[in-house]
Amino acid sequence: MSDFKTQLTEAQLATLRGGYSRTVMDAVATQIVSGPYPPSAGLTAFAGDRFYNDAPPTLSPANRERCLLALFVGGRRPTFAVAVHIYWALMEGVAVDEIAEIILLATLYSGLDVLTDGNRTLTLTLTVLGQAADAGGDAVKPGTLLPQIVAKFRT
Repeated sequence: MSDFKTQLTEAQLATLRGGYSRTVMDAVATQIVSGPYPPSAGLTAFAGDRFYNDAPPTLSPANRERCLLALFVGGRRPTFAVAVHIYWALMEGVAVDEIAEIILLATLYSGLDVLTDGNRTLTLTLTVLGQAADAGGDAVKPGTLLPQIVAKFRT
């Protein structure tokens, strides 16, 4: 197994970040979350307005993603949620080794199985992101990439 830090190259990460749009990411994520049940749109609108949209945040987008990764990993959330927030954290400037450290910290308080699941999710997410970066073009845009990540982990 390779070190997480070498699994996604700086060039691949730059390609992914070049295709990233916070506005598109917010819109796609909102659709994925509230689309299946439209009455939940008010709750997702609140979350978007408070934590994701252009309102001045108390938490930076990177710190928001650090918190969510720790909560999702430690809370044993579905792997697609962890994978989405690994991607989102990377796009917001959180380093791969920091994500691995967040998974490790969550493990200390949640159990060893969390480390195994978290590391597997990180590895597979980095693989998916690397493939998208290598493909380039629309493959690195949130509108294409986010649904692909969700589909990969919702099995």
